[in-house]
Amino acid sequence: MARNKRQRNQTDDIYDSADVVPSSSVSDKPKRRYRLTRRLLVFALLLAPLNALGLVAAVSLVLNGVDNSSGAAVEISATQTGRTEAESSLQEWLSSDDTVFGGSTITSWDGTSGTENVEASQDDIGYQLTTHDFTIRTPDGVSYHAAVRTAYAPTRGVKVLSAPTITPVDPSAVSEWDPVEPTTGWTTTGANEAATSAITSWAGALTTSPSELKLATRDGDSDHVYGTLTGVTTSEVSVSTAWIPENDRGEVDESTLVATVSIESLDADAEEDDESSRTTVTYDVLVREADTAAPYVTAWGPVGSGTGLSDYENAVSLDGAVDSAPTGPSGGASDGGGEDPAADTGDASTEGSE
Repeated sequence: MARNKRQRNQTDDIYDSADVVPSSSVSDKPKRRYRLTRRLLVFALLLAPLNALGLVAAVSLVLNGVDNSSGAAVEISATQTGRTEAESSLQEWLSSDDTVFGGSTITSWDGTSGTENVEASQDDIGYQLTTHDFTIRTPDGVSYHAAVRTAYAPTRGVKVLSAPTITPVDPSAVSEWDPVEPTTGWTTTGANEAATSAITSWAGALTTSPSELKLATRDGDSDHVYGTLTGVTTSEVSVSTAWIPENDRGEVDESTLVATVSIESLDADAEEDDESSRTTVTYDVLVREADTAAPYVTAWGPVGSGTGLSDYENAVSLDGAVDSAPTGPSGGASDGGGEDPAADTGDASTEGSE
């Protein structure tokens, strides 16, 4: 018993007197080092794509900043660049005595074509080639295409490269073709005598005075004013076609009528028998209460606009602003299903707008 006790005491003395003794933390150091290394590797893998993107951006900046003489490609963005120079060159050519197209006028700029970027080289800078397209009309009324080739460089500007190229305009007329306006939701009808009389009264007021035109439309808004045609008088009025709204059930609204109208106008200072001073213009008109003895025109516009017309849309407010919404009596929308002029007031629309 005494021997065993001494051995245990000697062991305790070794631990107490040793400079370094085993510790459980020593075995954890390799594990911590492994975890740290793994985290660094994962972070590096995640950072690699970002580094690659940064490198690409840096290279792009360097290349874009290189002087043109270094041979780098030049990126040029031009839309109407050179249009003024090309048009001036074309007009000067048309005004010269060296062309059979002398006296012709430029009627339109039709855009650009044939755009091509030329890369810079050791001998020259980069530039962009562009063809500017125009339409010209000769004194005889014949139209042609005209093309002017230009070159453009940011540091040099625009240079016209050649005289204009003239080509004929492709024929656009096709015989034996009879297109018609779409009339979905409408059915063809005839204008009765009362509707024709109302249209004639409106046409006469259109060339008379704003007050008479407003009276003809029955516009009760005191803020509305109308403009009229001046210097002409109405000579003859005719209705070529007319439509009334028709819903999906085949029910029609005979109180609403849209008609295409031809108005023959005469120069106000011309003699009645002077045929050379007569001019024919056409309109689409919207007629309300067409099924009564007192119909009236409430709106008008170019041919093809009739089914989309709204009451009093031609009126202008006294402050000079065109009304954003039609006003006036409710007769149902002219398109057989659009907004009713009196929808906000709760008034009922016509049967044709159902």
